[in-house]
Amino acid sequence: MLREKEKVVYNALAAVDVFIAWIAFELALWVHFEQLAFIRNKDSIILHLLILGIWLVLSKTLRLNELYRSRPYSVLLFNVIVMSLLGSGLLALAVFVFNLFYIGLIPILYFGGIVTFLTFVEKVVIYHYMKSARKRGLNYRNILIVGDKSAGTFINQVLNNPEWGYRITGIIGAEELKSTHKEVAPFLPLDADIDHILAEKTIDEVIYCQEKARMEEIMTLMTSCHEVGVIFRMSSPFFNMLSNKTHLHYFDTTPVLTISNTPMDYLSLKFKAIYDFLVSFFVITLFSPVYIGIALAIKLTSKGPVFFKQKRVGIRGRKFWVYKYRTMVTNAEDLKQELMAQNEMDGPTFKMTRDPRITGVGHFLRKTSLDELPQFFNVLLGDMSIVGPRPPVPQEVKEYKRWQLRRLSMKPGITCIWQVSASRNDISFEEWMRMDLEYIDSWSLKLDFVIILKTVRTMLRADGK
Repeated sequence: MLREKEKVVYNALAAVDVFIAWIAFELALWVHFEQLAFIRNKDSIILHLLILGIWLVLSKTLRLNELYRSRPYSVLLFNVIVMSLLGSGLLALAVFVFNLFYIGLIPILYFGGIVTFLTFVEKVVIYHYMKSARKRGLNYRNILIVGDKSAGTFINQVLNNPEWGYRITGIIGAEELKSTHKEVAPFLPLDADIDHILAEKTIDEVIYCQEKARMEEIMTLMTSCHEVGVIFRMSSPFFNMLSNKTHLHYFDTTPVLTISNTPMDYLSLKFKAIYDFLVSFFVITLFSPVYIGIALAIKLTSKGPVFFKQKRVGIRGRKFWVYKYRTMVTNAEDLKQELMAQNEMDGPTFKMTRDPRITGVGHFLRKTSLDELPQFFNVLLGDMSIVGPRPPVPQEVKEYKRWQLRRLSMKPGITCIWQVSASRNDISFEEWMRMDLEYIDSWSLKLDFVIILKTVRTMLRADGK
């Protein structure tokens, strides 16, 4: 019954997407021709029917008609843009196929922009309403968590995001998980009878979070959930590798599952490189007055060069010079040894909250991350990417553990997951390294888009050190 209800709701939301596209098309024609075209002639009927078919297919294919409980707005915007680009492109092709040259390309461009804006607004309004309802205790789901200490991160996410609408009914976990989350929900023993629990309690979903997954245990849980119609979800670090870097390789006629630990999508990587070049050129050109203003501020307030350059390690050990605005006094490296006792970071990196080497202007540049702006020249030269693991100094790399060297398997970037994390100033060195590997394992153009949007938000917060 619940699944049937969801299907009806999702079909209704797909119809709303079509209606929004029709409105956008009418507005585009009004802007260009100053007249509406709704069912005005045969051409109008053809175009409206095409929009109906295209938007229904795209809405369902990109799953924009579904209501995700934990989908961020940045991912939503990415999918809306993709739908608008594909839909507008297909509509332009239809104009050519049906010889509707009098319409021209300009109205289609207007249509693309308007439908993107209206669709995103529609989605934000719906998502905001649903999140508000869940915060008030409506439309919630009861979940049972089965996990070890690694499940603590997921539990904290559920507790910190009440708008997801999940209530933790019980936890089947190890003692180390119980010691940190015993007040969240009733803890059940590891040998608890899952069939009895699902029969006696109201459980909508069972979520399995084990760092070392046990196949026999997973099969038992899946079977128990399947028998009573309960959703089973599983979280595992192994999924990061499976997400987009697996393929079947054949030895003669024998299929072998092949997993690569670096992104392999040639077209997506090539698009990323083109995007990096174009955006860097655009940023440097558009914000040239900002570049000049910061340079003057540094020059007028402290002695020394405007730029700070440092040897860094890039993809697979390649060394290059990275450029930043100078935020410290000129003898900062010499003073570093005297301050090592006050290092707040573990591992080979150095960080200090009130570093006396930072200048007045440098403090502002660091809080807003504007000191990183010159690195767009590094991206333009091809040494860096806009999104990617931060490039380390050679001395840090010498102290890396073997598993940490894999973060050098992808081109370094200006920003990454660590930079946009809410607790970025308090993250340990090892956790930082794991975040970079998580980015490499789960890389996609969509992930880059999300990180870029979150980077802008982080810069506006100005909470850097």
